[in-house]
Parts: sequence; C-alpha cells; structure tokens
Amino acid sequence: MANVADRAQMDAAARKGVDTFGEINVACCNAGVCRLAPFEEMDDATRDFHIDVNIKGVWNTCKAVIPYMLKQGGGNIVIASSVTGDIVADAGEAAYAMTKAALVGLTKCLAVEYAGRNIRVNCSQLGYARTPMVKKMAVESNPEDLESAINDIAVGVPMKRLAKPIEVGELFAFLGIDESSYLTGSQIVIDGGSTLPETMSIGTN
Repeated sequence: MANVADRAQMDAAARKGVDTFGEINVACCNAGVCRLAPFEEMDDATRDFHIDVNIKGVWNTCKAVIPYMLKQGGGNIVIASSVTGDIVADAGEAAYAMTKAALVGLTKCLAVEYAGRNIRVNCSQLGYARTPMVKKMAVESNPEDLESAINDIAVGVPMKRLAKPIEVGELFAFLGIDESSYLTGSQIVIDGGSTLPETMSIGTN
C-alpha cells in the first residue's frame, strides 16, 4: 500500500516491487478520485485533492517506475484517464474532468519520449463502471436512491449497463502484454458505447 500523491512512497513501492519480483514490466496508474460540486461552490482544497491524486499520482508513479524500465530495457505503462474531460463532461465534474483530460496529454508526451527506448505508454478512457467511486458519485447525485442513480447512468449506455471492473482490468492486461506491442500513445475508449449516440431520442431504435 502506498499513497500515490506522495512521491517518496511511490519510489519505495517501486523499489519493493523490484526487490520482490526482479523487475517491473507493467505499471498501471489507476488511482483516481471524483467529488462532485457546482463550480462556484468547489473550494480550492477539493480542486487540489483531484490534482494531487489524479495528476500527481500518475506523475509520481511514472517517475518511480521509468528508471527501472530503462535499466531493464523496456516496459509498459497504462494510465487510467476517462471519457470525462477529453470527450464528454457532466455538471459538477470540473476538477475531475480537468485532471483526467490532463492525463491524455501526459500519455502522448511520455509515449513519444520513450518509444525509442522500448517503453510503451497508453491510456484507457473509461465511461462508467460499478466501482466504489461511481457508487459514491451516485450517492452524491441521489442520496435517497443509490440504485436509481446507477440505473439512470445505464439508460444512456447503448449496452444498457455499466462496465464490470474485471472488463477494465482485462483492457489493462492487454495493453501490458506483447499482443499490443505496436500500440503506444493510444487512447482506448471503454464505455459500452456511451459516447457514441448524438441524442437519446432521435433515430430508429
């Protein structure tokens, strides 16, 4: 266990990983937070909390593992961005959207910078999955009826459900193995098609 917002703790975690397993082949940067609030009511502490975890956490993780990957001759980094910020957004998500969009830029820069040294960097762009973070967001949106809030999310997804966490993990696993060896700097949307419809009321369905 380590706090991604603490650079020293992430350095220690990477060192322990190498001491235990001999090398670091894949780093999954997937720690994230989201707290909803109207922009005019969102205080600086909440903004900074998102920056510390969502941006600095990924930065610290990459800083910790890349030296080992360079030494061993390569590796893979998978960054958990989101469809939020880079593609879509909801009211009350200003801090979350800002930080997740920033991760797309970081992914692309690191991918270019390390492509010639056999380190691949890709990012996932998740829609909604049944995770503790989404459940917390649902409570903030509809504290009287958590399941109703989650079901309302699913209505806007063409597949009519949220992702299972294991499905997101399988994407991370794919991006970390040789079967994805020609992918770097990619943004892989995994959202059940939720960003595809132009509207939910026009069309033949």
